[in-house]
Amino acid sequence: MSEPAQPSGVGLFVRSAGMRWAAILLVAVVSLSLVLFHRHDGTDAASGEVPTEVSGVPSSPTYDQQRRAEVAVLLDQWAAAVRSGDVDALRGLMDPRADPSFVDAQVRRAAVIPTVPFADFGYELGDEPETPVPPRIAEPLDATDIWAPSVYLRYAVEGPDASPTRRPVSLVVAERNGRWGLVDDADLPEYRRHTWRGPWDFGPLAVRSVPTASGTSVVMGHPDREQFVADVAAELPSATAAVTEFWGEDWARDALVFVASSAEEFGELAGSDPSTDVAAVTVSDAPTGDGSRRTGQRVVFGPDAASRLTPFTVRSVLRHEITHVAARARTADGTPLWVSEGFADYSGYRHSGAGFAQLAPTLDAIVASGGPPTALPKDEDFGAGGTRSSVAYESAWSVFEFVADRYGEPRLRRLYEALASGRASDGTIDVALESVLGLGRAQFVASWGEWVAARSR
Repeated sequence: MSEPAQPSGVGLFVRSAGMRWAAILLVAVVSLSLVLFHRHDGTDAASGEVPTEVSGVPSSPTYDQQRRAEVAVLLDQWAAAVRSGDVDALRGLMDPRADPSFVDAQVRRAAVIPTVPFADFGYELGDEPETPVPPRIAEPLDATDIWAPSVYLRYAVEGPDASPTRRPVSLVVAERNGRWGLVDDADLPEYRRHTWRGPWDFGPLAVRSVPTASGTSVVMGHPDREQFVADVAAELPSATAAVTEFWGEDWARDALVFVASSAEEFGELAGSDPSTDVAAVTVSDAPTGDGSRRTGQRVVFGPDAASRLTPFTVRSVLRHEITHVAARARTADGTPLWVSEGFADYSGYRHSGAGFAQLAPTLDAIVASGGPPTALPKDEDFGAGGTRSSVAYESAWSVFEFVADRYGEPRLRRLYEALASGRASDGTIDVALESVLGLGRAQFVASWGEWVAARSR
């Protein structure tokens, strides 16, 4: 979720590095002598300008340029070998002293990645500032040159990904006998370098491609979740249609869904450490600022979703998460969670036929015994876990259910866009409520509380 910027990675030089730099220095001296000689004989007397080439001979590439070019070729070969499942070619790209666990992991990936319908899959060098190779890695390799370049995995899945997304790879490569080889992609925490792992890094995959409103959606998970993958795939067409009916057609109308089989995989795919109470999350890359569709949008189900969710909750959770996908372009960073989660829950439960007590049982019980809510949920309530989280989510849903019931869905949609259009403050929330509903915050909260109390009797 970051974008590269600045010249990349540094290597640790051993053995013949001194000779290599001596050769480069000699080339530089010779090139400078040629330029000075040419200036003496070839300067334009009228302008005083020096031709940019020496007798048509281009300047030699620097060592860093040559190294980048050679490693870029290695990265292309690595991507081609993995994507085609060519294990022999893949092993041939490894440094003789590559970490055996890295080699084994790459061989396992090469058996899985060909089963994924990629539209694009490759590795590219980034431009971040240089990172040294730790001596604990460099010294045992005993290579001519060892480099930890900034590298990104670039990939797109056919159908839901209109453009590729990029994820970091903490790669180390080594050169010996004039040839670069792969060494390892282990994390380097001392330099905050991490290798992102996709579903294909966690074992064989069950992949389902499903026609949806504007193209193809994709669901992928592992064989131990194959039935759940099939259930989600079966629900996707109606989910995307329902979200389109509610939100409108100004979104991609497709989805890429990952189903994790472990907490480690869930955390990797979600880019965080989600609570065990969370059934699913939606993630995306950072906005570009030009209003275009965000890349990297994925719905990620947690490892317990298959055992915890019923057909009803699979339906509502999937619609909830797809609403986040649809509304992402209109949702600013910093939108209050009661706005984003309440709106998505309203969409998820819309037309479900379920009553208030079924959809908000914790809130229903609290209001029945203690009276109506008097304040909107705070962001920290949603991640607190237990009853506090349940009340936050149920309250947020009930806010939008109240608005839809009292004012209708067109104004509910307008209210969401007004509340989610920028970083929220008390002032911007007050302005949104007043402009869309004609209510001040205190009056809005009181009216919502009365509505909730009437349904908890």
